Amino acid sequence: MNIDHLKTFQEIVRLGSFSEVARKLAISQPAVSFQIQKLEHELGIRLIDRTQRAITLTAAGKRLLQFAESVEAERNRLRNDLEQMREEVSGDLLIAASTIPGEFLLPALLASFKQRHPAVKIQVDISDSLTVINGVRDNTYEVGFCGMAPEGQALASFKVAGDEIVLIVAPEHPFARKGEISPDELEGEPLIFREATSGTQLSLENRLSQAGLDLRKWSPNLVLGTTQAVVSAVAAGAGIAFVSNLAIKKSLALGLVSQVGVRGLRLSRDFYCVYRQERVVSRLLEGFINFIKIEAAHGDKAD
Repeated sequence: MNIDHLKTFQEIVRLGSFSEVARKLAISQPAVSFQIQKLEHELGIRLIDRTQRAITLTAAGKRLLQFAESVEAERNRLRNDLEQMREEVSGDLLIAASTIPGEFLLPALLASFKQRHPAVKIQVDISDSLTVINGVRDNTYEVGFCGMAPEGQALASFKVAGDEIVLIVAPEHPFARKGEISPDELEGEPLIFREATSGTQLSLENRLSQAGLDLRKWSPNLVLGTTQAVVSAVAAGAGIAFVSNLAIKKSLALGLVSQVGVRGLRLSRDFYCVYRQERVVSRLLEGFINFIKIEAAHGDKAD
């Protein structure tokens, strides 16, 4: 169906005259009549009651008018969307992030992205790594950041930054005076854990297992939902904990906790940006992911 013919049909209804439409569109009156005849021939039904002196629509004509108006509205929306794509990047971006990237990596990245694209509205929901991955997988979120690479082929991902999991204790703890301990000395210590679905906790268990240590030997003294809660509990003397080194910089500077080395043990991991490749169709999401990739590459060079 010719969109221009639909536009002519709408103008006939609006102006009520074939000659007025011909004058407005700068075409001949027979050309206007021909376009309406083409529509009627294509649809196989009369659109205008020609027995009346005024322009009167048949039932089929009224229905076509509704369709023509919806096509025009959608055409205008498409034009606006394409105009935005040509000019300013705008829209809403819903992000899921696990605790460490959500609290320590993303704020600076998002501030930089917003400086370049102030029209973009961004919301970040913070949860654990498994929830982030599942949220992106089921299309609740457009993009996620977490400490686990997703399994399978449903999601695409790339490394954003590196991290190191370190042992912290209260300043008055005996370990603080040593500065470094052997792995065996951990036995009997009250450990504070993150929840089982935390990327930090899963990475910790995997890395310790590779080093020949089994966290299941130690019953958790506390299980807390955020890294900051773990750091605060350690500072209060509730136990010792393995946490991201990104999360303790302020507490270390203030003397609230002490970092202790574990001989022969280096627990490193990576953070990932996770997304569904088929959703990267908007200029906003494509631009955001490309921005994160460039920032991640710069970070690797700086390291």
